Amino acid sequence: MNAPLPRCLIATGLVLVAASAIAQPRSDLGRLEYESNCIACHGDSGRGDGPFAQHLKLPVPDLTTLARRNDGVYPADGVRRVIDGRDDIKGHGGRQMPIWGLRYGQRATEYYRGELHDAEAFIGQRVQAMVEYLRTIQRP
Repeated sequence: MNAPLPRCLIATGLVLVAASAIAQPRSDLGRLEYESNCIACHGDSGRGDGPFAQHLKLPVPDLTTLARRNDGVYPADGVRRVIDGRDDIKGHGGRQMPIWGLRYGQRATEYYRGELHDAEAFIGQRVQAMVEYLRTIQRP
């Protein structure tokens, strides 16, 4: 008969798993979000050459040149606002891209299923992770 694990070992294991999840770079979450939601249009490399891009009315932006097009400065706040999409951005033109702020809000509701949750924190975490990931793919 197997002896049950002592509670302290179980607790230690849970702490290690939680610490590992916390230590995971946010860019991993951003990369996963990008791969799940953006590759179809923006492509693997972010250059706007995804398989769905050819079906859109407007060209898909090259996400690897955001900093170059902004005098060498990565426009994190602007990128955040475009990804979230819940606020109209003057001069941005038509919007073919999904409004991720709304979609993430729906996902938060589905994920927490009636439990108390902070949808804005859920949305903000995913949008910020995507912003940070896009920073990593900038080309000079």
